[in-house]
Amino acid sequence: MDSHPSDTPVTPARQSTGPNGVGRRGVLAGAGLATVAGLFGAAAGAAPAAAKPAKPATSMPVRFNDDGKLKILQINDTQDTHLTDRRTIELIETSLDTEKPGLVVLNGDTINGGPATEQQVKQAYNNIIRPIEERGVKWAMVFGNHDEDSLGNDTGMTEQKIVDWIHDVYPNNLNPAIDPKLYGHSNGQLLIRSSRANEPAFGVWLFDSNRYAPGTIGGQSREGLKNYDWIHADQVNWYREASLATEERYGRKIPSLAFFHIPLWEHHHLWFGSQFGSDPATHAAAAKKHGIVGEKHEDVYVGAWNSGLYAAMQERGDVRGVYVGHDHINTYMGDYYGIELGYGPGTGYGTYGLPGAEQHRLRGTRVFELDENADGVYTGTRTLFAKDLGIDTTPGHQRIDEPAPLP
Repeated sequence: MDSHPSDTPVTPARQSTGPNGVGRRGVLAGAGLATVAGLFGAAAGAAPAAAKPAKPATSMPVRFNDDGKLKILQINDTQDTHLTDRRTIELIETSLDTEKPGLVVLNGDTINGGPATEQQVKQAYNNIIRPIEERGVKWAMVFGNHDEDSLGNDTGMTEQKIVDWIHDVYPNNLNPAIDPKLYGHSNGQLLIRSSRANEPAFGVWLFDSNRYAPGTIGGQSREGLKNYDWIHADQVNWYREASLATEERYGRKIPSLAFFHIPLWEHHHLWFGSQFGSDPATHAAAAKKHGIVGEKHEDVYVGAWNSGLYAAMQERGDVRGVYVGHDHINTYMGDYYGIELGYGPGTGYGTYGLPGAEQHRLRGTRVFELDENADGVYTGTRTLFAKDLGIDTTPGHQRIDEPAPLP
């Protein structure tokens, strides 16, 4: 597909933007989600301020099972209103019951811009969150480009208000209050405690990849670039300093996965095996070199700017995989020079999919397997497709009659 249908930015007058017109600032800190200090107040495109001494994460609200194993379930692009397609909810419930994960990551675009009131925004989120909460599973969330689109309907539900509400009403949520010193509202580090000792065996990095790019960058028109924002320099530096602080505290690098919504430029490079090419003829060699599996049916809708996050992760050597959403009908993954890059399939039935009769063929979730007894702890990932779980994939929408009760 050539574009993301309905990816229209909120009218600028309704956006809550920073001084450069590029997104909001904020980092998850404290309360449940193990986060790291050492924050930077850098403006977009400017050199980050000098770092405060980084403090390593210490809280570990998720623990490996007694057998040393744990699963993480990735859900992304449920992207619907308060009248969610019933099959989206069924897919989440079935994935949870089949895999019994110890942690769920909602990886952006949980809702769309359809809700017309504050209550409808909450109902749209609750339809997705309720199955996780009912099963007592710990979960965390990052924001995508659509989560704040309802501001165009005067709902007033900014990402700040969404985080505050979620933190107040859902006991298994790991999203804490927001510190306004860093771009975004869903950055954080979560450490997973070993089954054998009070120390981490694995980690999860969460990043806010922000929303839409401004119309001009550096005084020049953005024409010719993608429409999306990027992970900013202060976020990249926060990760690097937090990673260093964690290694210093525990005497070793903590193997980790990273989750955010909008893909990196390297997700594109992985598929084509070339930094500047998009020639399908080069994919066969890239697939062999990088062990690519999965499907690609649309462009890789990266941010307008290359964030440099991949380079920082290569330097640090603690991230084993980077998984995104955003492009609903891309499901591929592969090993890009030692770091897995991949997509979770689009989970929601209420948004765009493949053309025609195959509209919902790729609806699914992604599972990550961890074993603290194995070398590197992370042992692999696989997709769970609705069609393989016996869930209806008939084209069209099957919306619930009324939203689930709010907590």
